[in-house]
Amino acid sequence: MKQRNATLQYAFVHMMLWALYGFLFSYANPYLTERLHLSDTAAGLILGIATGMAFLLQPILTSIVDRTKLNVRHVSIVCALFTTVCAAATVLPVGKHATVVLFAGACVSLQTLPSFANALGMEGIRGGQTINFGLARGLGSVFFGIGSKLAAPLIAAFGMHAVAVSGAVCAALLAAAVAMFPRAQHIIAHNEEEKPTSARVFFQENPKFILLLIGVILLYIGHNALSNCMFRIAGSKLSAGASQNAITDVQGTALMIAAVVELPMMFLFTRLVKKIRCDIWLILSCAFMTLRLILTLVLPAAAGLYIAQVAQMFGYALFAVASVYYVGSVVSKRNVVKGQTYLGSGNTLGCLGAYVMCGSLIDMVGVEKMLLVSTVLSVIGLACIVLGTERVKTTVGA
Repeated sequence: MKQRNATLQYAFVHMMLWALYGFLFSYANPYLTERLHLSDTAAGLILGIATGMAFLLQPILTSIVDRTKLNVRHVSIVCALFTTVCAAATVLPVGKHATVVLFAGACVSLQTLPSFANALGMEGIRGGQTINFGLARGLGSVFFGIGSKLAAPLIAAFGMHAVAVSGAVCAALLAAAVAMFPRAQHIIAHNEEEKPTSARVFFQENPKFILLLIGVILLYIGHNALSNCMFRIAGSKLSAGASQNAITDVQGTALMIAAVVELPMMFLFTRLVKKIRCDIWLILSCAFMTLRLILTLVLPAAAGLYIAQVAQMFGYALFAVASVYYVGSVVSKRNVVKGQTYLGSGNTLGCLGAYVMCGSLIDMVGVEKMLLVSTVLSVIGLACIVLGTERVKTTVGA
């Protein structure tokens, strides 16, 4: 029986997921520093702990999927609903410490969702569904940009409560999107040899994957330094004494530009990968992610910050899609969820490094020195990815 095209349903998943990131995660630092009056170091530590917990949680959830009747869909819905409850509860008069715990809890569950969303799509493709992953992920970027830009006027009108409330709404819609995503009609039966392996066996089968993950972690420290600290970076590009609304507006505009320029590469990737192997696209994307950091460091004023975001077109735009296809192509079918989760864990650990390092560096030596350290780490990460990437023979879904 011919499979129905599930691209639109899958796109809805990414639209709600990345709108959630645009509202909740992009403004996590100013939410803690401006609403709860924490220092950058304290905010970075709290978000770092939340990210560390998400890093530990992802392989645990993957093991549950591997060993029980629960699947990627179930885990995604539970995490989305938990995010909804925690984010919505922050508006209650529960006190500063309880609000921090609730907001951190929402960030923990939120950061587990991208790897499972990617695994959901790759499982659909493996099961015979027709899914244009690049188109779905590109629409996710559109909604990330909309969320990031829309947050600024909402914050100006309703205060920082708008961050959590908007995130709660998006998380609830994400749970509904995952629930509505159609199940593949081709049920894949697994014998003992096709069951997911242990982590030890996984890395024995994929010896270069460890070096690749180290590169992803280092690269994502720099990438997340831009995302997580954009409020402070935007402030450093403006004149001294700029208002919070002016800084928030520059932050929202920069994130919107980065999201918009992602679209052509994401939409066209399924065509591009037929002409050039996904491992080459992966390496190219990492080079441009590093370039975006360099340009952000050296270009002055808000206009320079906006120009730097154009590198996102060939940077994260390609990486977000090429890395999923790459892992889906080099990892065996039985370990597709595990491989995507490890990739997501690398992202999460990079985010952890950014939170722990960047907040402290900003307080101690300023924004420019923080960007310089992040750039050096990104260059080292690029070298690791070049050495840890295997030549792909056949790209899954291409």
